[in-house]
Amino acid sequence: MKKLIYLGIILLLTSCSKFLEPQSQTEYIPRDVNALNELLLGNAYIDPANQAHPVFSYNEVFSDDFATAADNGNHANNALRYRNNKPYFAWHPDMFKLGNDNVIFQNVWRSTYQNILGCNAALDYIDKVTGTTNDKNYVKGQALALRAFYYFQLVNLFGEPYNYNKNALGVPLKLNAGLEPEFPARATVEEVYTQIDKDLAEAEFAFLSLPNTKQFIKDGRVTLPMIQLMKARTALFMEDYDKVIINANNVINNWGLSLLDLNSFIQTPAQPYYVFSNYKNPEAVWLFGSSADFNKFTTDLIYLTPTNLTQPRRLFTAAPALVSSYDVNDLRKDNYIFKESPTISSLQALGKIPVNTGYSFITTEFGRSLRLSEAYVMLAEAYYRKNRAPEAVTTLETLRLKRYKTTSGVAYKVPAASTSGSALLDFIKAERRREMCFEGLRWFDLRRWGMESFSRVWKEDGGVTQTFTINKNDPAFTLPIPFDAIDKNPALKQNILSTPKY
Repeated sequence: MKKLIYLGIILLLTSCSKFLEPQSQTEYIPRDVNALNELLLGNAYIDPANQAHPVFSYNEVFSDDFATAADNGNHANNALRYRNNKPYFAWHPDMFKLGNDNVIFQNVWRSTYQNILGCNAALDYIDKVTGTTNDKNYVKGQALALRAFYYFQLVNLFGEPYNYNKNALGVPLKLNAGLEPEFPARATVEEVYTQIDKDLAEAEFAFLSLPNTKQFIKDGRVTLPMIQLMKARTALFMEDYDKVIINANNVINNWGLSLLDLNSFIQTPAQPYYVFSNYKNPEAVWLFGSSADFNKFTTDLIYLTPTNLTQPRRLFTAAPALVSSYDVNDLRKDNYIFKESPTISSLQALGKIPVNTGYSFITTEFGRSLRLSEAYVMLAEAYYRKNRAPEAVTTLETLRLKRYKTTSGVAYKVPAASTSGSALLDFIKAERRREMCFEGLRWFDLRRWGMESFSRVWKEDGGVTQTFTINKNDPAFTLPIPFDAIDKNPALKQNILSTPKY
């Protein structure tokens, strides 16, 4: 049965249409709900081992958590790496074309819509196949939640922030596996968010109809707490703080999840970093993604001297402002941000993925986890926005207690000067940055928090440096629609492009 499913979906995906690539699924008609469940696994979920199917590659590289290496290189082999990565670091409006020329273009648009197509195929047939009501609701809930998850990704990359201009163009809403309309135009940001919210509500309704034992199965498929976490995240970006509070509390209180005490993990050569993307992690809400996908821009090396290839350093490192924001008693810096290797202490722009003893990421395991701690930082922000500062402080301190050395007494407490007013909001934002670093949310947060200006320093061989600044409300905060998508679909209107910074 599985082979038949995959054959049908291959036929569905490989024949290119003028829209994205998907073809009508008339080549294959599923008869049984189990076929749809397998279809989701092969075509809507992300295979951790599939390095050629990028979805999250662009989530981090544009943010202020990315910096260039402190050491300038001086080697002929470095030039190619500088040329390939500079357009992304400088938010160049032609970054995708330049990346394609340099074979570093990640076709996130195409890959994400292929996953959405898998969701739509299951939803198109869910009422036409045989099977129990519970089994159908399980498939329906997964498909809707995944579709919402992917659209959240797309609209936060290619549409303007919801709280800045919800009437701006977002992304096309493709809600079935057929070809109509052949050339769909971009829906507005508000329309995309409305669909995300609707899909999550229907997914939750489907999961609530299931037996308790099927609502939170720890196998990498969608879970009810994942849906509720995504409802809270979506509400946060839509500034519906009452809904954030309801859903974040559901995740915190209803699923037997608990915050990991970082004091309980002892690094060893065999396990240099805690494996967050594993259900042994008491915070794990849902596991997903490929390690390689999350880290497309973290692995390039530069060489330090003209003659020595044994002195490599990562081209990109964790930004000094992020690294220095951790208190001396805060265990997160050493646990959340990876060193370059067991012998090089420089910090990579990378963390919280499974790695081996040499700190190279493992591509056979899930790359990322939605974690309980996100519910805490969302809840703290929502409490603040609802003028409930004491509850915001308590929520932060509950989280920080598990992140600070037990020998540090009350160091985990929110400083008295930051327990109210704008100082508390600043502290909440800084705490969210520390807790969620390199989990694909910082760039999205910078957008929704007002698209404030910041600068990054670019370094090349021989001490050459350039400072690139993204301005307040810069069009560069919204990525250009990829050139190949526009070539295939004339109905797609390009975003306003920023002025090149070099």
